[in-house]
Amino acid sequence: MFLLWLIGGGFIKKIWNFFVSICVIVTLLFVAIMYIPHLFGIKTYVVTSGSMEPQIPVGSLIYVEKVDPLNIEVGDAITFYLKDTNIVATHQVYEVDTTNRLFRTQGINNFDEDGKILHDAEPVYYNFLIGKMKFCIPLLGNVNRFCTTAPGCYILMSAVVVVVVISIIVDLMPQPETARKGKITDKENNT
Repeated sequence: MFLLWLIGGGFIKKIWNFFVSICVIVTLLFVAIMYIPHLFGIKTYVVTSGSMEPQIPVGSLIYVEKVDPLNIEVGDAITFYLKDTNIVATHQVYEVDTTNRLFRTQGINNFDEDGKILHDAEPVYYNFLIGKMKFCIPLLGNVNRFCTTAPGCYILMSAVVVVVVISIIVDLMPQPETARKGKITDKENNT
């Protein structure tokens, strides 16, 4: 009797529809958080090292806006290319040298043996500047990194297929008796 109520009463269908709705909302939010900023010229990067913790935790997604180098101030977190590489880093500015058109930076979690913050060995020239960090969302970088790997893509595609198949099965389940009677009554009233 209970099993008939679960299947025939539409309970499973209601639970499944709720679950699918939550999945769609979460997916739309994730897509919005990831891609809408790009429409406004803001780039996103995943933090892979702990050099800026606790301000920027490992696994965070940072949002970086292109700015004029003259608008960078001491204390700003800037994102830049390391000299002569395609490697991107985000560190705090501790000195701005407008004469030589460069910044001196530091990772606020990089300490020497005396407990003082280590300054980066190489300065950041203006032409290596990508932009200034606007904000970060902790842990979202891990999600981004996972979704953009081959295994992550396969798992996500498989999950979509499973949801579609289960949705079809749930839609084929028998309708509740009251709903069927209501449809028959409606058809009889229309004739």
